Amino acid sequence: MRINFNPGQVADIYFKRLKTTGEEGKKESVAGSHLQKDAVEISDRARELQLYRAHLKELPETREELVAAVKKRLAKGTYRINAERVAAGIIEEHRLDRRV
Repeated sequence: MRINFNPGQVADIYFKRLKTTGEEGKKESVAGSHLQKDAVEISDRARELQLYRAHLKELPETREELVAAVKKRLAKGTYRINAERVAAGIIEEHRLDRRV
């Protein structure tokens, strides 16, 4: 199937539509014409995700008190890495990434 595309016709339709958005356009839309306004609905889940993102933006990039404590332990030579906790954290982070 071949569709003939005429940019001039598209522009004419566009500008005609712009002209009718004044008072005439309001009367026309009230009269029940085919012109409809666009609407967007945000789901409850999307609102919840927006809330979480807003809270995440409020959190500091680094936890200064934790960094200071680790630096002290490193300087003393008492800092030991728990490989199981690191692995569990990586797995949990991966699970969270899949949910979001």
